[in-house]
Amino acid sequence: MVAASLLSGCSLLPQKQVVLQPPLVQPAAEKVDAIEVKKATIERSFSGAAVVASSKNVPLFYKESGRLKELHVKLGDEVKAGQLVAELDMGDLDLRVKLQKLSLERAQIEYFRVKQSGVTGNDLRMKEIDLEREQLLLDSMNDQFESAKLTTPINGIVSYLDTKSPGDGLNGYTPLVSVADPTQLYLIYTAEDPKQIAGVQRDMAVQIKVGDKKLEGKVLQSPSDAPITLNKEIDDRNTRLLYIAINKPDKTFELGKTIDIHIVLEKRDNVVVIPRSGLRTYLGRTYVQALDGDRRKEIDVQPGIMTSTEVEIVKGLDPGMKVILNN
Repeated sequence: MVAASLLSGCSLLPQKQVVLQPPLVQPAAEKVDAIEVKKATIERSFSGAAVVASSKNVPLFYKESGRLKELHVKLGDEVKAGQLVAELDMGDLDLRVKLQKLSLERAQIEYFRVKQSGVTGNDLRMKEIDLEREQLLLDSMNDQFESAKLTTPINGIVSYLDTKSPGDGLNGYTPLVSVADPTQLYLIYTAEDPKQIAGVQRDMAVQIKVGDKKLEGKVLQSPSDAPITLNKEIDDRNTRLLYIAINKPDKTFELGKTIDIHIVLEKRDNVVVIPRSGLRTYLGRTYVQALDGDRRKEIDVQPGIMTSTEVEIVKGLDPGMKVILNN
């Protein structure tokens, strides 16, 4: 009976639990974004929108100050050589010219009357002086009358017009109107940042696009060869300007029109090119990470032409190698 109790007591003891081991999980393979090195063409270029302008732009102004009587043109008007552009207010000059013509006529009549009467010597000379004086006065008034008229010396288009109204004062030698010759055209590009056009050089070829039409041109002046004027405002402006000649411009080139331009700064064919994201730098070192079987390997490289998306590798990589991108 004691033995039975002992046996039954054993069933009351906690049984030992078996601890299960977690299943073995294979580590996930590392995912890398790699590309195969190939040879290609790489081009570093500049594109922008230039404005059509005239290389012959004539400013029209008065040499002396005065008051505007009337403007006879508007911005964009076509004008012919000799056409009246503006007039100064000369007060009663018209009336004084008419009166002076009468004075001259009277002096002429008096001179011929005295001469026909046989007067000679100083008396006749006095009448000649009177006649010459009246003629000089009339000539001077006519010169004033003509100086009040501003005319254009060339055929062209009014490309600038000061915001003046009749009665406004004008300063001498200050342009009131500018006339541009539409047959002598070029393009002007103005950069927001001088660094945008820092690589552009004189005589570089320019691709010009007007709608579906493509034309050729060349750089006439870039910041690198702009003349030094010692005028800070002009010199600063020249660091942002490109002047471009157009080969055989046609009627589609209108003054003030915006034209797309493209300039190739550098170009190389059949060279090793990788995405820019594959190039790495650290503490002055330039390198890439390449796949060597399942391992990564760092390789020092020498970059060449570099664009916003690609880079030429001059030394360090060969076609067929795989470069890991730094995405």
